[in-house]
Amino acid sequence: MKKRKLVLINPHPIGNVGEENVSVLNQMPVNLGYLITLMPEHWEVDVVDETTELALDANNQLTFQGADLVGITSVSYQAPRAYAIAHACKKRGIPVVMGGVHATIYPHEVAQHVDCVVTKEAISIWGKLLADFECGQLQKRYDGGLTPLENLNGLYPARDFLKAKYKYRYSGIITTAGCPFSCEFCSVPQFQGQKYRERPIGDVLNEFAAIKGQYRGLVLTDENFYGHSKKSNDRVRDLFKGMVERGIYQNWFGFTSLNIYKDDETLDYMVKSGCVGVLIGIESLNKDALYSMNKNVNLRITIERYYEAVKNIRKHGIAVWGTFIFGNDTDTTETFDEVADFILNSQIDIMTCGILCPFINTPLYKRLESENRLFRNHFPEDWTYYTSHHLVYILKKLSLPELIDGMQKLYNKLYSTEVIRKRFQNSRDVLQNNNSALFALKVNWDWRNVFRHLLENLKTLQASGVYETALERIGKKQRYDEPTNLMATKI
Repeated sequence: MKKRKLVLINPHPIGNVGEENVSVLNQMPVNLGYLITLMPEHWEVDVVDETTELALDANNQLTFQGADLVGITSVSYQAPRAYAIAHACKKRGIPVVMGGVHATIYPHEVAQHVDCVVTKEAISIWGKLLADFECGQLQKRYDGGLTPLENLNGLYPARDFLKAKYKYRYSGIITTAGCPFSCEFCSVPQFQGQKYRERPIGDVLNEFAAIKGQYRGLVLTDENFYGHSKKSNDRVRDLFKGMVERGIYQNWFGFTSLNIYKDDETLDYMVKSGCVGVLIGIESLNKDALYSMNKNVNLRITIERYYEAVKNIRKHGIAVWGTFIFGNDTDTTETFDEVADFILNSQIDIMTCGILCPFINTPLYKRLESENRLFRNHFPEDWTYYTSHHLVYILKKLSLPELIDGMQKLYNKLYSTEVIRKRFQNSRDVLQNNNSALFALKVNWDWRNVFRHLLENLKTLQASGVYETALERIGKKQRYDEPTNLMATKI
């Protein structure tokens, strides 16, 4: 049978600084790893991860050779880079398949740049797509649907292949998918569905055991590994209990919601299995902001109990990584001091933050578009701004200088070298877990650079005049009598 070559690409916009610059989040693309596992023997495979090496050189020429087919995965901010790679492939006569979040939510745009669009999850249709390609009958679109996770029993991503090329120190592992909630800013339900899908515990444990000790750390890539019901809570408790009973100790962290704080038994099994931290979307300390986000899980706990929740998780030796969103319609100049005080007083180990981003086709995007507040809307070029490190809409209560001042103040209060060291010492003293404390220190240290870049993005926007032009366009010209007081920061 004729030998063929597939090149899979994870695109990365040149100069972008974001979550991928945090070492524990810069992990191998396990989504591509699954496709590699599914490849027929007569196919040769290569991967280009642009967080490490480029698929295009400075002259927009491909850096790889011999591809019969190219597959690209992309979220929205990566789309312009993905299209540039696709156009370079077309010049060389190489067909391009594109999937991922952006292709799922905006397939008609993607179809203008590639030969084939894959929506939802590619695993279930990958074999058919390759067979169609070999017969010269590659379709314009394939819909992979939402794969029942029990169907993936025994199917693991090709980590050895990926690690051999890029020496990844961290990897992800999927235990669940989907989210029944409908937070205004979140695109997960559109891509992964609103049904909470769970992998069989035995299969997850076998995968954990197979990769035990091979990585510095693992990330549970689920949106919320703890789940949304008592049944799912019991299931994940059994998962971590199974890790302990089988001796599968591995440094790991995952994404969950604040309601896990009441479950002492699960938290105990988590730390015994190697958990060093949990990332929790706190988002805001303002009830009206949480209402507007439809962040009901936090509202049910109530802001008044945040301190209790953080304290109880930390007492188990697990670092709390809280995330916050700024630029909400309810934010004022006082918001930044309130958040800084909360972080320091609650002794949250890690705080990362971003600017509210109207991800494509979310309720937030539709609302801001209907209010004529989006000013980065020249697509596809402007997709590159759709991260939590850029402002793409007109603020409601804050002026742009006030947002910059507030973010700068937050940086100064939380990310000076002295404060990071003090927070690290507190983590060591309270958590009594060196792995957790060092994990928190590393993330804080990495995030400082990301935070600086976020500030530079805002200052660049202010200097460009684009925001002022947008204000004039919607008839809400604001005049500022005093220049922005950007506080000097000593690093």
